[in-house]
Order: sequence, then C-alpha cells, then structure tokens
Amino acid sequence: MHLIRFPNRKEHKRGLMAVLQVPRLESLGLPGLQMVVEDEHIQALEREKVSFTYLSKATANGKTKTPVSARASIR
Repeated sequence: MHLIRFPNRKEHKRGLMAVLQVPRLESLGLPGLQMVVEDEHIQALEREKVSFTYLSKATANGKTKTPVSARASIR
C-alpha cells in the first residue's frame, strides 16, 4: 500500500478515474488530495500519466523513492 498526494484538483480527478479502472481492488481517499492505493493503482496512474507524489516511505517495486519532507511535531 502507498500513500500518495495529487498536486491539484485536476490531477486528483484524473487520478480517481485511473484508480477506478483497477477492478476488485479498494483504495482509500483522504483529505488534502491524498489517497492510499495498491501497486496496481500506481501502474494505472502512471499509464494515464497522472501527476502524484509518494508520501509513504515505500514506493512501487523498482521505483525511486520521492523524498518526504520532515514536519515539525505539534505538542
């Protein structure tokens, strides 16, 4: 599973359409243009050339990891 974020609403909409092309696998939409998806969803997004950023530490097999910016913790 991968946590990803789309850069804007247009890409988010395109991403939803690509994710829906993957039968029998669930995805989870989150606030802030984020989604939790499987490897097959990543392949569909790449096939449709949808822009997104990996937020999770692990990426799809054989892919380079996108750096995740550190955020200050709220106390």
